[in-house]
Amino acid sequence: MTPSGMNWRRNSMTSVDSPTDPALTVASAEPTPARRPRRAAAAWFSPENATAVQVSRIGFVLFFLGFWELGADRLFDSFFFSTPLRILAQVARELVDPGFYRDLGVTALEMGVGFAIGAGSGIALGVLLARWAFVAKVLDPVLLALYSIPRIALAPMLIVWFGIGYASKIFLGATLVFFITFFNTLSGIRSVEKSLCDIARVMKATEWQVFRKVMLPSASSWILTSVKISLPFALVGVILGEFLVSSQGLGYRLNAYSTSYNITGALAIVFLMMAIMLVLTAATNAIEARVLRWRPKSAAEPVAQS
Repeated sequence: MTPSGMNWRRNSMTSVDSPTDPALTVASAEPTPARRPRRAAAAWFSPENATAVQVSRIGFVLFFLGFWELGADRLFDSFFFSTPLRILAQVARELVDPGFYRDLGVTALEMGVGFAIGAGSGIALGVLLARWAFVAKVLDPVLLALYSIPRIALAPMLIVWFGIGYASKIFLGATLVFFITFFNTLSGIRSVEKSLCDIARVMKATEWQVFRKVMLPSASSWILTSVKISLPFALVGVILGEFLVSSQGLGYRLNAYSTSYNITGALAIVFLMMAIMLVLTAATNAIEARVLRWRPKSAAEPVAQS
């Protein structure tokens, strides 16, 4: 066979479409990266649209305050309901009054100590009774009976028992916090899946390790939720005690305005207490997000936290 024939056969076995350069062959073999689909923008009234949620909140508040301001002395008597502008002016006067900060310090001290005692004892007893089923069965009706007692009815007796100082307000706030944290902690520990504990024991974990590594993380969402819910109740208990008998504190200040028919002053104190509780709730939300950062987010969680 002639060389030209051999060249013709070799050339005929090579496809015209196939590249002869080895670099081009390797490059063509590499898969092209798939483009990520662009996320569709959330609808305006979708709960996932954070901008729409914030704008709607501000709009609702402005509408409510505007209706309140314009309706004063037209739709209702401002003597009984005051007006937003008067309340805002009173809030500014309270913030520059040194007496307000003295009362705020007293209420903060009573609330902080009462909340710490109530939450700490409630969580501790809930954990203990969740671990000791027999003792929990024995004390269950007693605790339910104590929980059913309205603490407001006990307030005058608490003043007789503990005096008119800090102790009565602290105890009243602690009793409101205790039962919320106790029952949530008890339910959270009991709701831990038994299979998870069994797997940990099979892996040679001690009972303390099972509690610390399995039970406590699983119940942490219950415990933190109870702490967040019980925080306003600590303030309610302290304010109630200061309402009954006190010479200082935000409750005393609120009672002084109310008994003198100063509705603007009373609503200004209520507004300031509401602002304080919003700040404390935001702080507990941040702590909860930090502690539970290991937990996978559910589909409804972004909506609930927005």
